[in-house]
Amino acid sequence: MAARQQPRGTGLVVQYEDLVPKSEWKDQPEATILTIDLPGFTKEQIKVTYVHTSRMIRVTGERPLGDRRWSRFNEVFTVPQNCLVDKIHGSFKNNALTITMPKETITKMPNLPETSKTVAEKVKQLEEKRLLEEAARKEKEEEDEKKRKLLEEKEAILRKLQEEAKEKEMADKARKLQEEAIAKEMAEARKFQEEVRARKLQEEAIAKEERKRVEEARARQLQEEAKAKEKLEERKRVEEASLKKKSVDESVENRKIIERVLPEVDYTKSGSGSVTKPVSGRAREVMKSAEEKLSYVVEKEKKTEKGMVEKMRGKKITSEEKKLMVNTGVAALVIFALGAYVSYTFCSSSSSPPSKPE
Repeated sequence: MAARQQPRGTGLVVQYEDLVPKSEWKDQPEATILTIDLPGFTKEQIKVTYVHTSRMIRVTGERPLGDRRWSRFNEVFTVPQNCLVDKIHGSFKNNALTITMPKETITKMPNLPETSKTVAEKVKQLEEKRLLEEAARKEKEEEDEKKRKLLEEKEAILRKLQEEAKEKEMADKARKLQEEAIAKEMAEARKFQEEVRARKLQEEAIAKEERKRVEEARARQLQEEAKAKEKLEERKRVEEASLKKKSVDESVENRKIIERVLPEVDYTKSGSGSVTKPVSGRAREVMKSAEEKLSYVVEKEKKTEKGMVEKMRGKKITSEEKKLMVNTGVAALVIFALGAYVSYTFCSSSSSPPSKPE
């Protein structure tokens, strides 16, 4: 059974499977019977044709198998010479095709020997003619079979060429689709790379702007710190000037105190006409006040010195506190000098003899 492909009107390729059915001849006195087994076929799918020129019966048929596959057959059978071709008939039953070919009946005529001889000769001639015709028919059938085979080979070659052309076309189409897919992938890859590059440049620009903002903020911060430092230094200078002014004022005040106290003590050198006045109560009050101030200043100085020492040990002393220490020391020295001066004056005035009145 050979499988063949043949195009149909639907545009789809249909695959045919050639079937060689089983056949059987039966010779009976009245007729010759041909039986063909055709399983799976129906009466409508079978066609029987008698060819008068070649005294042949052609039986064809085809049926679908599913999935664009068909089963077909094409068989030719020779009709015997003694059959009545006008009375050939067939029937299909139980998956079998039965073709009945009735025979001719020849009646013998007795008492006619010459006629019988003539008939025998005619029969012989007819037989020879039949044999010749059969030989010619066989040659024609062989020639037709060769032509059919050549036609089938030609059709097979054409189908093969068509299939190759179709395969080539499909291969070209597949290659073209593959090339288009590759080109599309490359274009998408390039587009992705460009997007990545653009995103990277954007991120770099953003990072650059961010660095610039950070640097500007840092510069502003440094500028603000510099301004704050300048303000702090200015404040320190102002405070130093204020402390210096305060120290000067304290020195001036101390001088004023000395100048206020000195006039209370009146003394002159011993000699002719020199008169020494005794120390008045005002001097004693000044001395007492000076001693109180001196004890207060000493106490304050001790406290300040103690605090300064603690800060110096902790390394937390500032320039203002240093200046305060200096001013405190100066004030203590001034008061100490004042006390010494007053004591000296008092002692001098006490030890000098009173002058005689004239």
